Amino acid sequence: MLPNMRTRRITGLHLTGTSACPISKIPPKYSNDDWDYNNKIKFRITCDQERLAERIVEDSRRVVDDVNDTTRNWQREVEHHLRERASEIRFLCDELNKQKKTALLEDEALTTYRNRILNAIGFLKEKSLNICQRCLVLREGRLAVDLCEDDVDLNLRRELKVIKGCQGLMDKALKETNEQMRKLRAAMYLLDKDLAQKDKSLLIDEKNLKLRDSQHDLGSSDNANQPCLYTLGEWQQKTYLNIESNGKELNSASQLRAYIDLILCQVCEDMQNQTDRTNEAFDRRITEVKHIKKCLENKHNDTMNHIIEVQRNIQLLEAEMSDKNRAHQLCLTRLSNRAARPGLEMTCDEVQQSLYNELDALKASICRLQQKIRENKASLRYLMHVQVMQEEEINIKNNSIKIDEVDCMTLRQCLKYQSF
Repeated sequence: MLPNMRTRRITGLHLTGTSACPISKIPPKYSNDDWDYNNKIKFRITCDQERLAERIVEDSRRVVDDVNDTTRNWQREVEHHLRERASEIRFLCDELNKQKKTALLEDEALTTYRNRILNAIGFLKEKSLNICQRCLVLREGRLAVDLCEDDVDLNLRRELKVIKGCQGLMDKALKETNEQMRKLRAAMYLLDKDLAQKDKSLLIDEKNLKLRDSQHDLGSSDNANQPCLYTLGEWQQKTYLNIESNGKELNSASQLRAYIDLILCQVCEDMQNQTDRTNEAFDRRITEVKHIKKCLENKHNDTMNHIIEVQRNIQLLEAEMSDKNRAHQLCLTRLSNRAARPGLEMTCDEVQQSLYNELDALKASICRLQQKIRENKASLRYLMHVQVMQEEEINIKNNSIKIDEVDCMTLRQCLKYQSF
């Protein structure tokens, strides 16, 4: 409402009271003052509304400019933060990729070391253990007194103990390697998961950087009010925790590889030293047995010579015995013939006495020859028994040499240890 407005002139109605209804009348004629006043009022109202409209338009322009500035400022700030965010995500992606690449190389290295351990375990089981046990079984085939617990047996049993100890170390190293590979791959999985999420987030932010309000199809805004689940500190902490965890596993893997190198080197050194000691014991035993065999063969040759000599001596004694038996028979025949002398001729003359003396001498000689023949035959039997014993011993030594030198040492030639 405008001030000082006279309604009775403007409305053309006569008001009889506050509660009475208006009564229609013939519109009265206005005075010149009323006309002038009405024009002034209308002009004043028009000017006031024009000034008000001008102020509103001006205020609207200022609001539009202010809103545009605010919108542009916020858009610039958002785009700046998007660039910073994208740069930070790229930096973290680069760090994650570096960690992943290092982890992949470490995983390949651990796989190689695992194969080395498996090769060592396979060699110890299929070569070392099998050959050592076969040597022990083969040496059970020695005969008689050669089946003794010598230095070779002691070294073989010691070698068997060393092999089982090395197998225990290798099994433990294999379990630790498998566990470390599992932990490393778990860390790599977290890196891959984090990297995939960051790649997707980077694509989203880069897409947002390219969006402009002048575009017609800006997409859906249904999820615009979805709340964030994590803070920036939690996001950074989770990423750096994954990187730190992967770094720890890389450090553990590097230390484990150094430990495996040390273990493999120690196993090879221990096994090679024990194998060399066992081979030296074999060589010493083979040399000893060959020496004993050579001595037995020499003694066997001497025994054969003695047997031939005794046999020849027995033949000489038997020939001499035959001669003495004929001489004894001759003496008896002479005595028998002289017993036929008649009468007084049966005298004990010198001839008769000589015959008696010859007969006694022949009997004594025959007894002595028979004694020597018995002694030579007994010696011959003993020599032949010794000969058989020597041949048995030579065969036993040949069997021992064959087992140690041919069977066992041939098997042990392939026991060459390296760092696998």
